[in-house]
Amino acid sequence: MKKWVVIAAWLIAAAIAFPFQSKLQALASDESDAFKDHGAESTQVQETLNTRFDDGNETTAVVVYPSVDPQRFAADAEQLCTRIPDLVRIVDYPCPNLPPERAAPPSDLKTTSQDGTTFLSTIMTSDDATESVIRDVGIIRDVVPDGALVTGEAGFAADQAAALEGIDETLLIVTLVLLLVLLLLIYRSPVIALVPLLVVGVAYIVAAGIAYYGAQRGHYQATGQATAILIVLMFGVGTDYCLLLIARYREELASGTADAMGVALRRTAPTIVSAGAIVVAVMLVLGVADYNATRWMGPVLAIGTAVSVLAGVTLLPAILAALPTKAFLHKKPIGPVWPRIGALVRRRPAMLATAVVALLVVGALGTLRDQGTLDFREQFRETPESVVGLRKLQAKFPPGQAGPVDVLVPKTITEDNENGPKLTQGRALALDFAGESIDAKQILIRLALKHDPFSDAALRDVEHLRANLRTLEPTGLIGGPTAEMLDSQAALDRDAKLIIPLALGLVFLIVAILLRSLIAPIYAVATVLLSYAFALGVSSLVFAESDPATPLFTFIFLVALGVDYNVFLLTRIKEARKTRSHEDAVIYGLERTGGVITSAGLILAGTFSVLLATQLESLFQVGFTVALGLLVDTFLIRIFLVPSIALLLRSKAL
Repeated sequence: MKKWVVIAAWLIAAAIAFPFQSKLQALASDESDAFKDHGAESTQVQETLNTRFDDGNETTAVVVYPSVDPQRFAADAEQLCTRIPDLVRIVDYPCPNLPPERAAPPSDLKTTSQDGTTFLSTIMTSDDATESVIRDVGIIRDVVPDGALVTGEAGFAADQAAALEGIDETLLIVTLVLLLVLLLLIYRSPVIALVPLLVVGVAYIVAAGIAYYGAQRGHYQATGQATAILIVLMFGVGTDYCLLLIARYREELASGTADAMGVALRRTAPTIVSAGAIVVAVMLVLGVADYNATRWMGPVLAIGTAVSVLAGVTLLPAILAALPTKAFLHKKPIGPVWPRIGALVRRRPAMLATAVVALLVVGALGTLRDQGTLDFREQFRETPESVVGLRKLQAKFPPGQAGPVDVLVPKTITEDNENGPKLTQGRALALDFAGESIDAKQILIRLALKHDPFSDAALRDVEHLRANLRTLEPTGLIGGPTAEMLDSQAALDRDAKLIIPLALGLVFLIVAILLRSLIAPIYAVATVLLSYAFALGVSSLVFAESDPATPLFTFIFLVALGVDYNVFLLTRIKEARKTRSHEDAVIYGLERTGGVITSAGLILAGTFSVLLATQLESLFQVGFTVALGLLVDTFLIRIFLVPSIALLLRSKAL
């Protein structure tokens, strides 16, 4: 009777939460503040503009016309004046429905290319919410002629949102199909293939509802990146936890245990809960990050993992108990491969450990390569209109016009005409008044850098501009797209220095409590760090440029998920030591968990490889690196390295 109550409770919870899954996606579509440092100077500029300036923090869209046709530009501008709800100004065109002062163009802004073949129109809007930017860019693209290209900050944001549009549905479908195929190939049983998917599917619906509630209440902000990874993570780890219990259930059935389900649950539940606790703890550590996308991702993924664990120890046993046992019976709990591998590890532990470590170290050397940084143009797997437009703009105009620098200073600084040259020192082309605060105490100056505003050279220019501004006016602030990139990279560096040791400390503590050992957690964590270094090194060789967030994100996933497999293996070895010698227990644990860990690793790597189907390069690289690290964990570390170390350390291993 209890099993039906548990199943009914989960189904009712899923039915209640189901409508909120789509609402979570809608809520996560606004990523206007996600890829920023919440306390950075550029963020202070944005907040000041929003609160103390009439027009707020302006978002710039740039239209690159393929020919200079004043009549066409005037006709397009006339339509845009009335169709864009949050229009601030159109440079070089006085909208009759706007105050006259908004029509004043920056003095040095170039609108016609030097060769007279290309025209540039700059459109400024006041609402930087992703939904509003998508709407505004859509209106602009609808109005301008074929061949005209919309780029700039707004164009990039709209194209990035388009690349993420429908990603959750795509990932969900691809993940389900992939998992079903893998489970059928591995277990050749429709029941074993469908039960984990049912359990995790119900858990995902419930978790999405809880995540939506928390985001709606303002406890954190949901992002498209977080909801995409939530699908991959939940179906990966959730299926792994299900397989661990199913494997032990089948083993107990094959041994003729009277209460097979009860014994299996008592033996695996502590392991599942501990493994899940590691993932939850590591995800919650992300909450200390300065970088918004990192900080906001933590709670969403922690909720998903916690619900997966709860479903694995309640819903799954209830479903298994409701099904006939013959669906899970098998005569051979382990195949012929694992005893052979166990015999090899028993004979050559030192050789195997040395070979695996050497291979991982060689791969890790790739991290020494000086890898470039992905800029906005390289964030897309397929080149969107905004990137094509940027290249056209930079070929015909000063490149800095695509992303102006915002300078906030007290009004008194403009009284000295020498301040402009002192500030720019040849690094910017224009020094233009762009607005005054409501209280008339601050002014906004916009600069156009000489370099591509999304390049490393532009980042160095902003550093110099800030240093120069400090000497002129210590209270002055510099923001804009380039400054945001610079501040984000600094935030990610700070976050890594804080999050990595904190996460490692928590993982060590949880494993030490679980195994009641101080030695085992050391090599359990060290081997995972090796696989992370190997995966990151190989990734550095494969990709010429990398997103600054990739190393931290891949570390979080590989450490949290990789240690799970160590926990699966080491807890089984510890259990076997109660009735066997240390050496026999290590080999027994390897043989008994080899199949389920290999299956789990393949499935988890497969789910993260689904990210390769996305159009954003950053998610593509995370998927590649995490999948590679998990495969190394599965086929090298868990099968050969950890058992070999356990044998070499003898009784000190646990």
